[in-house]
Amino acid sequence: MKFHKSLCLLLALVLVSVALAEHKPAVGSDKAPASKAGATELAPVGGRSGALAVTSKLDEGGSEDEEGDEDKDKKPQPVKTASKNARLDPANFVVVIIAGLVLFYCAYVALRPPFVDVSKMSASEAAAYNDTMQEIADAGELQWHSAILFVFVASIALMLIFFFMSAMSVLITILFSLIASLALGAALYPYVDHFTGRKFANDVDVPVLGPMPSLVFILAPACAIVVFLWLVTKSWILNNVLAISLIIFFLTSIRLSSLTVATILMVLAFFYDIFWVFCSSSIFGKNVMVTVATGLDVPIKILVPLFLSESENWQFTLIGLGDIVLPGLLLCFALRFDDYKGIPFQGGYFAVTMAGYCISLTICEIIVGSFHWAQPAMIYLVPGTLIPFTAMALYRGELSEAWDGIKSHQRIADTPEASV
Repeated sequence: MKFHKSLCLLLALVLVSVALAEHKPAVGSDKAPASKAGATELAPVGGRSGALAVTSKLDEGGSEDEEGDEDKDKKPQPVKTASKNARLDPANFVVVIIAGLVLFYCAYVALRPPFVDVSKMSASEAAAYNDTMQEIADAGELQWHSAILFVFVASIALMLIFFFMSAMSVLITILFSLIASLALGAALYPYVDHFTGRKFANDVDVPVLGPMPSLVFILAPACAIVVFLWLVTKSWILNNVLAISLIIFFLTSIRLSSLTVATILMVLAFFYDIFWVFCSSSIFGKNVMVTVATGLDVPIKILVPLFLSESENWQFTLIGLGDIVLPGLLLCFALRFDDYKGIPFQGGYFAVTMAGYCISLTICEIIVGSFHWAQPAMIYLVPGTLIPFTAMALYRGELSEAWDGIKSHQRIADTPEASV
């Protein structure tokens, strides 16, 4: 059990460390980010097939040889997402809807796994289940010092990818393929287990890993096939399936239990984004965040095709996973705090924080879609989520309690006696 929890925590932290590098590009900009030899960009290929390819750009002033001229038309070329005169697209608002729905689902799944009714268990079964869930939750608890370390690890990961792009891109693709398989399986498991009547719930003892349900050995190859198909086709649909699975995996593996940790993490992420997007070029000669984001082709973003595009190729707007999972940690805490305090959903911390998230992300999308300015979404999302939560806590006189956090949370409905 300890091995499973440690692995889960490690993979989740690696996920978001790299996902934070997914910079929000200027959708609709006339130019791709400037880059030199070896830098890469995502480019749609194959007409409107939705597949993505990674293509290299030549040095400025460089020349292609004759063979290169012959192959030029055969290779996918970098393309613009849209012209700089493109108007605001409905896809910008679809991004907000998708992000909101994913976070709504993740918050509730993190609070209570699907198809689990502890009230129908015996006292001993309920006690064992709650002890197991508490143990898993404690293993994924993010402390204030872990939040600080997390941002430093993300910065180190960003620089390693920047300086060793070729080697790191291969390593990260392999790592993310493994994590994506695990995440997809974890997301599907409770539903497959439920609809098969728990016929494959019996444990199989696996060396090193310990006991594992037999259903894992059925889901594992199916998830591996999905990841393989994404690697081969680079389909944006499969990309989104894997990206959403990764979000669910992270938000059900890691949690915050106090406003203190949430504030530290999100404020540091706020300045992290500002530094690496706006200040890194003056130090490293190139925009580190943009270079890394355009050089990685892994499912760390959700892609939405533009509705009003007149191009023959698919063109996308996107949101990076870091812009979902970091505010998502606060949203999951907000729902837990509502449940802990017995606050109704419609007037609780989760509702106001979710409203703040959707409004701030909508503002970001409007600015990106209308003015085509490349910018980190966290400069909107951090104040857009922290301020509503804090304001609600001040209004209800619960700021001190929220700041100190929830030490142990077990809902009344979690005890079998409550159903009597």
